[in-house]
Amino acid sequence: MSNNWINFLNLNGASFNTEKEVTFSSTTPEESTLFEGDLFITDLSWLGVIAVSGDDSKTFLQGQLTNDINAITPEISQLSGLCTPKGRLKAQFSIFSDSNKLYLQLPFPLIEETLKRLKMFVMMSKVDLVDVSDSLIKIGIYGTKAESCLLENGFSIPDEVNSVTQHNDMQLIRLHGDKPRFECVGTSDAIQNLFESLHKDARYLNTEHWKLLDIYAGIPNVFTSSRELFIPQMLNLQVLDGINFKKGCYTGQEIVARMQYLGKLKRRMYRAHFDAQTLPAAGDLLYSKTSKSGQGSGNIVDAQISPDGGIDLLAVITADAVENNDIFLDKECKTQLSLKEIPYTVNTEE
Repeated sequence: MSNNWINFLNLNGASFNTEKEVTFSSTTPEESTLFEGDLFITDLSWLGVIAVSGDDSKTFLQGQLTNDINAITPEISQLSGLCTPKGRLKAQFSIFSDSNKLYLQLPFPLIEETLKRLKMFVMMSKVDLVDVSDSLIKIGIYGTKAESCLLENGFSIPDEVNSVTQHNDMQLIRLHGDKPRFECVGTSDAIQNLFESLHKDARYLNTEHWKLLDIYAGIPNVFTSSRELFIPQMLNLQVLDGINFKKGCYTGQEIVARMQYLGKLKRRMYRAHFDAQTLPAAGDLLYSKTSKSGQGSGNIVDAQISPDGGIDLLAVITADAVENNDIFLDKECKTQLSLKEIPYTVNTEE
C-alpha cells in the first residue's frame, strides 16, 4: 500500500493484518446495529491488483480466463476465473480497465502465485504483467445515501452491476448489493480526497463487514485455503456472468463446458447460517450424517460473524445434502446449517 494512504488511514483509526485486511477502532464485528445507517465506507487493500498491458494483452487473457475478455471496456467490468487443466479455480477476478491496461483484482495473498502462473504462459506474446496493489488505491462505498454523496463529489452513477464510470482519475464500479454498493479505484491523492469528503457522513466498515456484504449478495471469492477446490459453476459464476461458453478455448475449458452441457451440477453454492461463534475457514469441509462418499456435504466458500449472532456464510453443498437437510459444520453432526435465500436463481438443469 502507498505509505501516504497507510498514514492517512492510521490517522482515521485503521490497523492492518498481514493479509492487508483493515480494522477500524470505531467498529465492532458483533455490533447488532452494524448496518444501521445511510452511508458506509471501507478500505479495500485486502484486494490486490495485477495490471496487464501490451499489444497482446486481451488475446493472452482470452486463452487463460473463463470469461470473454473482449467484452471489457472502460465502461464495463466483469467477473472471471483462472482454472487448472482440470477446471478447478486457482483464482477468481473482478476485471476492469482503462484505455491502456486491464486490471485483475483478487485477494492479495494470491497475487504472487497468480502472477507466476500467468507469466508461465506469456512466452513470445507482447504482454506485461505487474503487481500494482500498492499504487492503485481502492475503497468500498455502501448505503442508501451512497449515490447522492457520490453525485455531490462529481461522479456519474453506474446504472447497472459491473458498469463503470470515471471521474478525476478514479473509476467507480457498481457492485451487487441489497443497497447501492460501489468500489472506487484511483490514485492515492484522489481517493484520499474522496474518502475525506465521504467520511464526515459515513460509518467505517472493517474488511470482514465488506466480505459479509459479499455473502449477502451471493458473491463468492477464492482464497488461498480454497484454491483449486471449486469448478466455476459450483460458485454460481454462470449466473453471475463470470463464464462465457462461446468464447473458445482456455485452460480448463473442456471440463467447464462438459459440466454445462453434458453433466448435472451435483453441488453448488448456497447462503447459510449456523449458531456458533467460531469462524470456519474458506475451504473447510462440511459434514453429513448419510454421506457415503466420504467427501461430506460440501465446503465453506467464506464465513463471517453475523451482526444478528452466529455465523453467516456461503458454502458449496451437495444436492443430496440440501434435499435431506443434512448439512453440518462438525464431524459429530451437532451444529447444523440452515439455508438462507440467495438473491438470484440458479438453474442446475441447464
